[in-house]
Amino acid sequence: MTPFSAGECRPTVALPDNSCDCHMHVFDDTRLPVAGATVTPPTATVDDYRKLQERLGTRRHVLVQPSTYGTDNSLMVSTLVENRTNARGVAVVNDKVPDEELVALNDAGVVGIRFNQVQAGATSLAMLESLAPRIQTLGWHIQLHVTVQQLIDYAEVLLRPGVPLVLDHYARLHHVPSLANAVTERLMRLMDSGRVWLKLSAPYLSSQATHPPYIDLGHSLESLTRNFPERLVWGSDWPHATEADKPDDAQMLDWLTSQIPSRKLRESIFVENAASLYRFPVAREAL
Repeated sequence: MTPFSAGECRPTVALPDNSCDCHMHVFDDTRLPVAGATVTPPTATVDDYRKLQERLGTRRHVLVQPSTYGTDNSLMVSTLVENRTNARGVAVVNDKVPDEELVALNDAGVVGIRFNQVQAGATSLAMLESLAPRIQTLGWHIQLHVTVQQLIDYAEVLLRPGVPLVLDHYARLHHVPSLANAVTERLMRLMDSGRVWLKLSAPYLSSQATHPPYIDLGHSLESLTRNFPERLVWGSDWPHATEADKPDDAQMLDWLTSQIPSRKLRESIFVENAASLYRFPVAREAL
């Protein structure tokens, strides 16, 4: 049985060697959540997650600091250092973070910081410009989980910091159907900059469908894979903390690979792009 995932079947299409899950979380329900936290799931450990890795056939993963713990990155970091070779981290910090803390996070394997404005509280977009030059010296990126309206309103502002940007969860493209065209236009403009990456994760947060097939996302994916194949990465969003009914990870992965029939493109999205963004060794060096 795979904790926090429906179904037990493996994906129909085997993933390439060194495939990376670029978005997962760990939780410990004995730790106090930050005041105002809206996502407070039960304990989900990296040992639980390894069962999903075995089922899906992934090797590498990226631990993303959840909104639950605010800027207390200790659980994420302690989990990260247990598997430094095949794991990287994305932290949450505010503009008061000391330089020595950033250095310590870097040494632990952190490669970026996240601004979650959907489950907001610990950080704000106003901190982007002051934090960007500080993380740029470390070679990090900024990961953004924003609402559709924020992406529409702040698209130009988001490019100002001058560091790579990673947009979570398909940029929530079809979350608000009436805004889908506007947010798609902004996303394409951002991607055209050459500095923005898109995470193909949590389709249930972006589509009007709760389970595959995600027909609305499929139309968007065709354009994205054609125009920006080198800046797409995939993530599971395990343990699906926002979802009361856990999705079938293999089924979601089958849907995604059905939209990416090219083996070369799957190699790019699941392996090469992730290795570049998260500073993993290239595949031939990792064997």
